[in-house]
Amino acid sequence: MNVIKKLVLSAAVLLTAAGNSFSQTFSNTPNDTVSMVGLMEDLETLTIQQLNISANTIQLKWKKVSVSVPALWDASVCDNSICYTSLVDSGTMNAINPPDYGFILLHVTPHVNYGTAIIRYAVWDVVNPSLKDTLTFILTVNAPSAIDETENRKAFSVFPNPVKESIHIVSKEYSSFRFLITDIYGKEIQKGISKANSININTENIPNGVYDISIFYKDGITGSKKFILQH
Repeated sequence: MNVIKKLVLSAAVLLTAAGNSFSQTFSNTPNDTVSMVGLMEDLETLTIQQLNISANTIQLKWKKVSVSVPALWDASVCDNSICYTSLVDSGTMNAINPPDYGFILLHVTPHVNYGTAIIRYAVWDVVNPSLKDTLTFILTVNAPSAIDETENRKAFSVFPNPVKESIHIVSKEYSSFRFLITDIYGKEIQKGISKANSININTENIPNGVYDISIFYKDGITGSKKFILQH
């Protein structure tokens, strides 16, 4: 009987060890859900990055889980390999070396209808497909209210996105502004001043990645957006 018990215990230990032999090789930044309020007819960018926290190169796959988007809105998905023209069903990212990152990025443009878009994609490491993370992207566009005046004053456009050699910023309300580009860790990459309502910024010397661009107006109003740099 003692021998049987030992065999059973040994088997349990082996099964437990086997179950723990895989661990997550990436972490989602900022987390597995992003939510923002957008403006009608303004292209919005929602991004969740997958940071390689392992010591090895990893490759991530992704698949659409669910989509709820108001009628007439445009929506498409990108990863670190390609930007699609729609919310395609699935894809495979380019390999990610440590400590680099991949990303799932959505472009959503609201048209005509106010409401909320909720889009979910699952992402996982190809070496361990059982460890799936579900990413949730939420964009809300509200009907006009008292706060819309301030929101409209924040509004600016950034294009193209993804960016290659240069990025163009156009302010919708102001004739001048300051800008600041930071990486995902908040490190300053580039800053400057535009003396007109638009500026073209050379990005050839900035490494590939996902960045934040913020603009600051003289009356204290600020705004920010994310963009992808892919040379």
